[in-house]
Amino acid sequence: MNSLPPNISKLIGQMIMVGIKGHDRDAVKDFFERNYKYHVGGIILYDQDITTNPPSLHNIRSQHQLSSFTDHLQEFSSNPLLIGIDQEGGKVNRLKEIYGFPKTISWSKLGNINDLKKTELESNNIAKSLNQCGINVNFSPVLDLDICKDNIISQKDRAISSDYKVVFEHAQTLIKCHLDHDIIAVGKHFPGQGSSQGDTHRDWVDVSDTWSDIESRPYNKLIQANNISAIMTSHLYNKHLDMKYPATLSKKIINDLLRREMNFKGVVISDDPQMEAISSRYKLKRIIELMICAGVDIFCFGNNLVYDPDIVKKIHNVVLHLLKDQKIDVSMLEKSNERIMKLKSKIGLL
Repeated sequence: MNSLPPNISKLIGQMIMVGIKGHDRDAVKDFFERNYKYHVGGIILYDQDITTNPPSLHNIRSQHQLSSFTDHLQEFSSNPLLIGIDQEGGKVNRLKEIYGFPKTISWSKLGNINDLKKTELESNNIAKSLNQCGINVNFSPVLDLDICKDNIISQKDRAISSDYKVVFEHAQTLIKCHLDHDIIAVGKHFPGQGSSQGDTHRDWVDVSDTWSDIESRPYNKLIQANNISAIMTSHLYNKHLDMKYPATLSKKIINDLLRREMNFKGVVISDDPQMEAISSRYKLKRIIELMICAGVDIFCFGNNLVYDPDIVKKIHNVVLHLLKDQKIDVSMLEKSNERIMKLKSKIGLL
């Protein structure tokens, strides 16, 4: 193995986004003291800790508390952080009214209204709330088509339309509104899980018999219009796209389809690899290896399905071992870092 560059820890760290315990300065201080040498590039926030039974309060208690919390995250970090959240509106909503945030409506309801002015208003309201609280990444919009009424997307009113043109138009509006507030909006879940009949949080989901390429068209149109900077992958398996691996781990789907064929130049973020669809079938080292080889730029470990206080250290060491074993090359990390730095620059973090 060639000698590693002196900034190798920073290269690895920028590719890690992780969930942390706590809601105050002490929690932030503790996290960064334990992980100071790993240069974590991103943090994902949740309002509920679902590792407890019943779920308990997590990172979000109020507007003032959250704003202070994100300030501390940036203060203790060795680099400007991407701070992400799932704020789709409606049922998938971390900034709830009970914490003092404005009421939001679902993506599905905006589709029923189908008025771009209303979508613009709602998107601006969400983006404003996020910006005021120091959050700069929103894992929204959902680009999945409203096809199967029994899946986790439709049941929670997360899909805006079965018409890809409607999805594109409203997503374009949401993305622009977020960028106007220096927030990256992340389209999900590539290459589309609107036709799925299962939940990747809980199990392996095969869409080989239901998926069609119309589900990837919102992405195509957003990429062609140069409107989308970041895309989140799905953990779905589709033998017609890759006989062996689900999308998050698939070079055929991410590198060949999304990057080469569809010409996406932005950042690819994984859905949570701790979901059962991935974690029940692959060990951490294999997951990281496949994601890097596939072209994933940021590994988003929510750490809220199963909590692992050492997850950052484990990911870091796994990448070092993969480099040592020549399973991956430093150039792969460097390319991802170039894309991540460009993304951070886009919202004024650098």
